Amino acid sequence: MSMDLSRREWLVGGAAVAGTMLASSLSQAQTVPEPNLNPTADNPIRAGFNENVYGHSLRAKKVMLEAAEKAHLYDFGSQMQLKNVIAQMENLPGDHIAIGNGSTPFLERAAFACAIAGGKVLAPAPTYNSVLGTARMLGIESITVPVGEDLHIDLAAMRAAMTDDVKLVYLCNPNNPIPSIIEKNALRDFCIEMSKKAMVLIDEAYYEYVDNPDFASMKDLVTEHQNIIICRTASKIHGFAGVRIGFAFAHPDTMKKISSPFNISLANVAVAGAVESYQDTEYMNFVKQKNRECMDILEKMFEDLNLRYVKSNSNFAFFHAGRPSTEVAQELRKHHIWSGRPFQPYTDWVRMSTVKPEEMQYVADKYREIFG
Repeated sequence: MSMDLSRREWLVGGAAVAGTMLASSLSQAQTVPEPNLNPTADNPIRAGFNENVYGHSLRAKKVMLEAAEKAHLYDFGSQMQLKNVIAQMENLPGDHIAIGNGSTPFLERAAFACAIAGGKVLAPAPTYNSVLGTARMLGIESITVPVGEDLHIDLAAMRAAMTDDVKLVYLCNPNNPIPSIIEKNALRDFCIEMSKKAMVLIDEAYYEYVDNPDFASMKDLVTEHQNIIICRTASKIHGFAGVRIGFAFAHPDTMKKISSPFNISLANVAVAGAVESYQDTEYMNFVKQKNRECMDILEKMFEDLNLRYVKSNSNFAFFHAGRPSTEVAQELRKHHIWSGRPFQPYTDWVRMSTVKPEEMQYVADKYREIFG
């Protein structure tokens, strides 16, 4: 049973017909790889990495191939073009935007800035580990606040845990491995309040997948509040996990702490592909529709098996298997299906990434067969 309203009603009546028609229309614009319905050890169903299994859009692929022919040259013009595309999309000044090799460099540099300031990191638990992992490497103390009983990030508890020596507050929204969101008004108030005391870093890696009126990006805050950073990545909906493009939005003075003034580490191929991909709204809508179809399959399985789960705002689910996630992973591996790794302290919960709908149905059928 869901901890929020069930999605099963969504499947009833005209919505299902409309969704099918939309998917059919969108798929005509994208060459869709065949689903992997005969997985092997060398070609498993990758339901454990939160990837976009459809790869790059056709528009992105085309320009990336062309850019590869000039990859021996520096190309700063395309970086400026990409920054202009993002600035227009997000309605932000260009000097409030930085481009990186994914969002990881900005997450890590925020931790380095915290170390330089001689402070601590405050973050929920569990959450994405890049900032906390970097903090451990640097010997920085982290204060972690468990999520609430509803498995949502508890802002009241984080306020209570705040100390004068905290110099960085990290929030992943939607969170990972729990695909919950933070209510937009509460988050806005929290960011403004905490930014008067420390740097506030909001990781919005999965924001494109959110279809929830309670969600909002905090990117508008960076023009008026110096101590707020927003990170984005192309690794998810754009399929750039192995290509590496990401962004930071921040006040120019803050940007100096987390970005380089002259970035020659960006790959021309990646930048050129991102310019096209971020303008290809048809492809993004296609991926979101397929993601929704997968989530409906998973949520039906959860409901049928009476498994507790968190309503997903991302491209992965988080459900209570009632047995160690390592056991689930081991059994699924026998059928060449990869699922998520264990996440402390929720070691009997499983993170399951969406794949292609046909593959998702295969995964659900195998799960029922093994554990149902």
